Amino acid sequence: MIYEVIAANLKNYIDATGAAQELTPEKSVFQLSVGGKKDKYGWHFIVYDGDCQFKRGLYTGEIFIDWNDEFKYREKSKKQIIRETTPDYEVNFKDGAEFEAFVVAAGQYLTAGGKKPKLRGSKLSGTKCDIGEFGDVLTRCFALQSAYALSFTDNDDKRLSARMALFSLAEAIKILGREGNDVVRDFAAGSRRSFFFDTAEGGRATWLTVHDGLIKVTANQGTRLPALCGLEFDSDESALRFAYSFFEQGDRPDVQKMFEAAYRFKGAATYGIDADDGSIEKGFRDVCIAAAEALKMNV
Repeated sequence: MIYEVIAANLKNYIDATGAAQELTPEKSVFQLSVGGKKDKYGWHFIVYDGDCQFKRGLYTGEIFIDWNDEFKYREKSKKQIIRETTPDYEVNFKDGAEFEAFVVAAGQYLTAGGKKPKLRGSKLSGTKCDIGEFGDVLTRCFALQSAYALSFTDNDDKRLSARMALFSLAEAIKILGREGNDVVRDFAAGSRRSFFFDTAEGGRATWLTVHDGLIKVTANQGTRLPALCGLEFDSDESALRFAYSFFEQGDRPDVQKMFEAAYRFKGAATYGIDADDGSIEKGFRDVCIAAAEALKMNV
C-alpha cells in the first residue's frame, strides 16, 4: 500500500509545483513500476498541456489492441501501434526494498545534501519528454514523503510535505475500503458524508467523501458538501509530527492526544444524523488508525 500512496502523491506534487509545464513539450506518459517482467505492477502519469492525470496500473495504451481486427489498424504499422501502447519513460524498482531505499536516499539528499540517488530509468518510445526533469521531480516528491520531512527547514518543503502526509492517510482509507476492510466498510456505509484533513496554514489539504460504501479522495480542492468532521492541525510541523508518529506508533496514548487536539467536529445536524459527537469521533478515529497501521510510514 505504501508504494501506491507515494505514487499517488506524485500527482499532488506535480499539480502543486506546476511541474507538468516543465516535464514535456508534448503529450507524454511517465511510468513508475516495481518488480520484474513476471510480477511487475505500477502506475502511470499522462502529462499534457500543463495537466497531469494519475492512473493506477501499467500503461497499455489509449487504443484497444486486437491484432485480428485488420481493418481497424490497417492505417497503422506495427511500430506505430507498439509506440502508442508503450510509455515514453519508465522508472523501475526491482522490488519493494529498492523502492523504500530510494525514498530514504532521496530524503537524505534533500536534507543533508551529498550525492543524488540514482534512478533506473528507460526511455521507451523516443518522444521529447524531459527525462532529467522527471528524475528531479520524482526525487523531490519521494524525499518530501520520507521521515526526513521532520528535519526540513524550508517552509515551502515542510508545507508541501505536510499536505502529502495528510493525503496519504485519506488515500490509505480509500485503498482499505477497496480491499474490503471491515472497519472502513462500516465507516463508509450509509448516506453521503465528507471529512477533511488540514493544517491551519492553508486551505483544505485533502477531502474524503463516503457514500454507500464508496470512497472518494480529492487533494488541494474543496467540496460543496459541508464537512461532518476532520483533522485540523495548528501548523505544518504538528501535522508532520502526528503523521509520522501515528504511522509508526499506532494507537499509543501520546498519538491519541495529538489526534484529539486536531479533531474538529462540524456538526451532524447538517446531515440529519442522529448521533452524538463521541460516536462520530470514534468512527473517524478508528479508520484513521486502520489506515495508519496499514501504511507504517517509516521510510
